[in-house]
Amino acid sequence: MSAKHLMTGDSLPPLQDGTIRLYSMRFCPFAQRSRLVLAAKRIPFEVVNCNLQKKPEWLLERNPKGQVPVLEHDGKILYESMIVNDYLDQVFPGEKTLNPSDPFRKAKDGILLDFFSYQIGRNFHKVVTSHGKEEEAIEAVMIGIKKMEEQLQKRGTDFFGGKEPGMVDYNLWPWFERLKHMEGEKKMNVFGDESSPLNAYIERMLSDEAVKTTLVPPEIRSKFLVSYKSENVQYDFD
Repeated sequence: MSAKHLMTGDSLPPLQDGTIRLYSMRFCPFAQRSRLVLAAKRIPFEVVNCNLQKKPEWLLERNPKGQVPVLEHDGKILYESMIVNDYLDQVFPGEKTLNPSDPFRKAKDGILLDFFSYQIGRNFHKVVTSHGKEEEAIEAVMIGIKKMEEQLQKRGTDFFGGKEPGMVDYNLWPWFERLKHMEGEKKMNVFGDESSPLNAYIERMLSDEAVKTTLVPPEIRSKFLVSYKSENVQYDFD
């Protein structure tokens, strides 16, 4: 994940037949979702990182929204992270399937993800993009965190997906990772003390191999966030 982010005017790297390619951006939580699933299922793939401020023309050809992730394989192109992830789970079952086989459980996971996106995802974005006026958004995030902890306790399992991380965990994780970083940046307690169920969950997720492969070092993320609030976003730091 250290490949340079390509931009407007850069040539599209050639794609070999049969290769699974993910158009991504190192710091994008939505693209991270798909990198997590590819890693968890041990699906070989290559990454093409894209500058989302100066978008390559060929990214817009593949997704008119100019967003990542975009999956390309054998002439097929898909985008939107959860659509990409469900496709990968069905087409490449591999050693394990990440989605629950029970339609009701899968639907409940969808409801949980919808709540998370509304209560935590959008308010976390406000925290990141604000300039010293994030108190209300942080309060909304903390309300959401409390509800997520209640849901984890209600499920009575180590992970939201069960005994081991499932699709729901990988779709949630990018924001948990960023909230963990926010804890250190703002010297605040987001997940409770070491004995809290959600903090224990975070520590278990940090031990997951797929999570380890997609983690961004805190110092690199901090540099990106500083540039993200400027008019000239930087994507390449190491």
